[in-house]
Amino acid sequence: MDMVRSLGLVAIALLVWLYFAHPRTPEAVREVEWAPVAQSAAAAAAYEVLAPPTTFPWPATSARIEPQPDGTLAWQAGFYTPEEEYAAIMQRGSFPEQAVQAQQDWVDTQTRKGVPGETVSVGGRDWTRLEGDPVPDDRRSLLLIEEGTVTVVTGSASWLELETLAGALGPVEP
Repeated sequence: MDMVRSLGLVAIALLVWLYFAHPRTPEAVREVEWAPVAQSAAAAAAYEVLAPPTTFPWPATSARIEPQPDGTLAWQAGFYTPEEEYAAIMQRGSFPEQAVQAQQDWVDTQTRKGVPGETVSVGGRDWTRLEGDPVPDDRRSLLLIEEGTVTVVTGSASWLELETLAGALGPVEP
């Protein structure tokens, strides 16, 4: 009986060692083509669509265009950063002047009710930093409002990575 118990303890120790000695790697990132989505958004939008250059090195994990009930058009692309976090560019517009509340509601949703902080100059534009609800992960955002168009760079990425993405943004040709 002692021998069975000893073998059982050895088996448990071996299983524990195997579990912790071989770290699990995350599943491979599923990449999507985001550039055609940005071009389609630029062709359909009434505002200047901003996106990183097609040579941007971060793999894209999502890209979509979403027509909104009020007639505005939203588009977004999400990226997997070098630090293995998430960063996204989201745009919506052009909001008419009387749609201030709709614009604020959209910003609150994208930034998880981000609280405005300091203004930073990135890529020749003045962005407002926002810190959103940290559940389920930290949410940092950069906000730019120009001519009724709202651009949000957001995610769990660091401020440096979000600023890298924001600095890479330029107009997209349809």
